[in-house]
Amino acid sequence: MDEETAGTIQETHEETQTESENPIVAVAGQFGLNGQMFTAQLINFLLVLIVLWRFAYRPIVRMLDEREEKIEKSVKQADEIEKRVSEIEKERDEVMNTARREAQEIADKAHKQGEERREEIIGAAKREVERVIVKGKEQLVAEKEAMMRELKKEIIDIAMKAATRIAEDQIDESKSKSLAEEAVRKMI
Repeated sequence: MDEETAGTIQETHEETQTESENPIVAVAGQFGLNGQMFTAQLINFLLVLIVLWRFAYRPIVRMLDEREEKIEKSVKQADEIEKRVSEIEKERDEVMNTARREAQEIADKAHKQGEERREEIIGAAKREVERVIVKGKEQLVAEKEAMMRELKKEIIDIAMKAATRIAEDQIDESKSKSLAEEAVRKMI
């Protein structure tokens, strides 16, 4: 064996004796733990944790908080919009009811005016018919009077002709009677 190998074995033997003297070190050695290596890994872990905390966790938490605020704001706006829609629906219903009432009033008023106008037209037509009837009666009376005057003239003419003929012919009584009957027949 060479001296170097003997020295390494002896160092390992000494470390084993030192480790076996401390039971914690002995147990850690069995699991493959080294104190210096563990400390270095712990320091590395803490550095990575600090870097992640600073550059990853905080921005993610901040972004999540902002997102939560936006969601809350959107929910509030949705509630406000829903309230406004409800108010608008109520206003629309009121406007529709008012419009229906006004339309009914207008329709009733138009119907009433139509009835009044119809009555006026019927009244005017009745008055016109009465005026035409009165005028027609007046015309009939005037025509009747004119016909009676003309008839009287004709009767007088016929009677005069009959009298003249009777006088001219100097007819007997039976002939004058027949002439008179003939004259009366012509009149009727």
